[in-house]
Amino acid sequence: MTDLEDIEAAFEGGFLGGLPAAHGPAGTVLIADVEPTEVLETWQAAHALIAVTGRWPLLVADEWSDCVPRPEPDPRQPGQQELAALDAAARTVDPWTRFEHWSGEDGPETVDEVPNYARGYHGIELGEDVLLRAPVPSTGRELERWVYDRVLADPALAARVRDRVGYVVRTDYWFTPSSVTLALLPAADPWLAARWISFHGAEQNTRELAAVLWQWHRRWDARPVASWGTMLQFTVERPPAPGDDAWAAAGQILGLAGNLSMARWELAAALPGGPAWFLHNRP
Repeated sequence: MTDLEDIEAAFEGGFLGGLPAAHGPAGTVLIADVEPTEVLETWQAAHALIAVTGRWPLLVADEWSDCVPRPEPDPRQPGQQELAALDAAARTVDPWTRFEHWSGEDGPETVDEVPNYARGYHGIELGEDVLLRAPVPSTGRELERWVYDRVLADPALAARVRDRVGYVVRTDYWFTPSSVTLALLPAADPWLAARWISFHGAEQNTRELAAVLWQWHRRWDARPVASWGTMLQFTVERPPAPGDDAWAAAGQILGLAGNLSMARWELAAALPGGPAWFLHNRP
């Protein structure tokens, strides 16, 4: 859907009713002056209309984007050939050679380093009896996975960890800019949003970012909601299951979110418990 009046008509009677639409950069349609406290509700309403508009909704912060309304459609919008090439790349490119989480592979770590890995970023005490059983020498990745498995094996400890780190998978933890615009992208598939997403560290890696979004959508039904320059926010319809699934998701998220203050084992413990992801990567 490209006609602004048709898009406004699709909004009528719903949460977005009465909001004016305008042409934006690169084929987008912009809905300005979104109430910052209604970011999720706004996105959900626009997402429910994808079958009508054919456009994936993405919220952007006005101060970190070039999403300025214009009187006529932008002639520089991507064509079908460009989007088809990006779709093909999303399905075939391996993004993890670019977005790789540092994991302490060099090792080996000694017994003196075990408390540092076990404490994570939140000072969670696992107990000295647990730490004494740590397999050393080991690489950092092996130690983190060992800590995670110990947490999973102790329901009381797992509950205590989730209480401490569970905020990271709640939407009330999301960042809220002071000024927000809803961008309706000229593509319906969430992985193609990579063409328009502005995220620090991925500016020159659109194909790899599209591959990340495609994999996350297929595996966990992760849906990009907002792009704030150094932050990305997702809803997640099928959160990863505890164990290998959550461990894989945590490593991948940390590969993009270098400023998410969370050990991999902490994030893996949190991910199954909530419907939202928050990524943070700043200069």
